[in-house]
Amino acid sequence: MIVGFDYWHVLSHYPHQIGHLITLHAAAGDEVHVVSAIGHGRIGTVEAEVRAVTDVPTVHEVVFDHTSESPALKLAKCRELGIELFYDDREDVCRLLSANGILAFRVPRGAGSADRSDQQAERV
Repeated sequence: MIVGFDYWHVLSHYPHQIGHLITLHAAAGDEVHVVSAIGHGRIGTVEAEVRAVTDVPTVHEVVFDHTSESPALKLAKCRELGIELFYDDREDVCRLLSANGILAFRVPRGAGSADRSDQQAERV
């Protein structure tokens, strides 16, 4: 199985739990990716942050002009990589992936961000 994880509000905020899931998926023989949608100001920054938390084979950045583009960009990257299962904090991402045959699990945002909309919670 090919599995994807979002970084911001998923791996970044639950490093122990999500890191454990990444380890379990890898041990089961799954191909694991981190796919993070970011603004132009963050280009080239995600991989170092991910590697500081856990060792995952492949980190991908998809770059948006506006946070509303995140669902479509993640869908395109998931299709490109053949991702079948994805963990994300954004409801709109999960809905779009699910509507396109990718099993998506929504990870709740932590305190302080739980009440923010999907677009407001994105790190630009």
